[in-house]
Amino acid sequence: MFVTILVSLITAVLGPIIVTWFKSKIEQKPLISSVKEAIDFNELVDYQLETIMEELGCDRIWIGQFHNGGHFYPTGKSIQKFSIFYEKLTPSTPPLQHIFQQIPVSLFPKALSKLYKDGELSVINFKNDEGYDLNLFSRDFGTKSFYMVAIDDLDDHFIGLIGIAFNDQEHKLSQEEWIFIRQKVGAIGSLLTNYLQLKK
Repeated sequence: MFVTILVSLITAVLGPIIVTWFKSKIEQKPLISSVKEAIDFNELVDYQLETIMEELGCDRIWIGQFHNGGHFYPTGKSIQKFSIFYEKLTPSTPPLQHIFQQIPVSLFPKALSKLYKDGELSVINFKNDEGYDLNLFSRDFGTKSFYMVAIDDLDDHFIGLIGIAFNDQEHKLSQEEWIFIRQKVGAIGSLLTNYLQLKK
């Protein structure tokens, strides 16, 4: 009789507690693994940017990604924005990542249209800017030459862009440098695609 009561007590009281404890341990694992996953991924992207920066000798390189930034009233249509998620720069170059967050794509229609159509944009000299509405990079950040390259996913969807800036002097990219950049941007696009398609 005593054993029966003891078993019932353990089952009724300790059973749910043990189940809750195990459940909490199981639910914590995905959080820990997703943090490690993000750290590992970001390290790979950072390495790609560092490699480009060293090869080109540029002053700043950054990656912007498109995202949904809210909805229009009253239709609920998604507002397309981009934010800079990664930035590497020389010690004397001021950062701009904190400024370019939640930026509506409507602020750069000419530049983004050029990227969407051609995949690349060059401003070798801002005095001869071809009307891409990018003069703020020269005016506010002292950029002499500026390049942007579209980042596509593995299905050729335009998911982001990479910006490369030269501040100390103008720099015209050579054919070899363009080939190198395109290869690296392809690698970054593959990394982003694989990371974004991982199951939550």
